[in-house]
Amino acid sequence: MPTRNRGATIAAAFESLKRLDHDSYEVVVVDQSTDDLTRLVFEETVGDDHRFARIPSTRVGKSAACNVALAAARGAIVAFTDDDCEAPRDWLSGIERAFASHPKVAMICGGVRAAAHDPAVGAIPTFLPRHTRLLRSPWLAFRAQGIGANLAFRTAELRRAGAFDEVLGAGAVLRAGEDGDIAYRLLRAGHGILELPEPAVLHSGLRTWGKELRELAWDAAFSEGATYMKHLRLGDPVIVPTFIIRGLFGMVAWRNLLLLRRPTGLGRLAAFARGARTSFRFPIDAHSRRYRAPRLERVRSAPG
Repeated sequence: MPTRNRGATIAAAFESLKRLDHDSYEVVVVDQSTDDLTRLVFEETVGDDHRFARIPSTRVGKSAACNVALAAARGAIVAFTDDDCEAPRDWLSGIERAFASHPKVAMICGGVRAAAHDPAVGAIPTFLPRHTRLLRSPWLAFRAQGIGANLAFRTAELRRAGAFDEVLGAGAVLRAGEDGDIAYRLLRAGHGILELPEPAVLHSGLRTWGKELRELAWDAAFSEGATYMKHLRLGDPVIVPTFIIRGLFGMVAWRNLLLLRRPTGLGRLAAFARGARTSFRFPIDAHSRRYRAPRLERVRSAPG
C-alpha cells in the first residue's frame, strides 16, 4: 500500500487489512508522507501486528512506492490497493483462487466499488466488470480497463517485467498510466490478464464535480498518450491499434460532438496528444520498456 499524507483517514484501510481471512500474508506500507500522522495511525492501529511493516520513503510517486513494496515483498503473489480503500475479508483468498485457476495469468485487475457518497457533490473512480474476463492479446490491449486501487500480480513475473515505470503514476512527472503500462508490457511478454469482478475493494476517493474531476480526466488522457507513445518510440507495431482506438474513440464523445453538446471530449483528445508529444522529453530504457528517471521540471498538472 503506497501512501502519502493520508493522515487519520488511513485507519479504515489498515483495519480492513487486519480482518482478511487469508492464513498467511504480509502488508507492506510504503509511507512517503511529509508529516508523522500516518506513522502514528499505523502504530496505534496495527503497530503490534507482526504481519504489518511500514517503510518510510523519501521518494515521491505511487509507482516508486509500489516498487519499494515489491522489492520488500516475500510472497509468490503481490496485491496492491490504495490508502483510501477498504478490502473485503476474502480479498487475498479470492485473488489466490483466481491465480490458481488461471496458471497463465500474471496480472489480475480486481473490482473497485464506490463507497457511499453524495453524487451531487462528486464521483468516485470505479472499475466494475460485469463478469470475469481473460485478456491475452497485446493487439487488444485497449480492452484492459482495470485501475490501480485493486491489482494483483505473480511476484516473479512483475519483477521479470521490470516492475512499474516510475515516470508514470500519481505523483510522478507523467501523472498516471502506470497500471495500463504494466498491463501492456505483461501482455506483450505473453502473459494473460484477468478482470475479476469480486472480491472488490471499497473506494472512498471522492473527486468533486468541476475542476477536480476535469483534472483527473485530463491527467488520465495525458498519461495514456505518453504511455502508448513510449512503446511506439520503441518501434513496437503491436501498440498501434490501442494508440488509435484509445486516442480517437476513448477520448472523444462522438455523439455529443455531432449533436454539438457537451462534453465533447476534445479537451481529453488534446491532453492525449500533448502526452504523446511530451513523451519525447524522456529517454527510454529499451530492455525494461520503462522511461528513465528525468532531471526535468514537473510538467503542468492541469490543462491551460
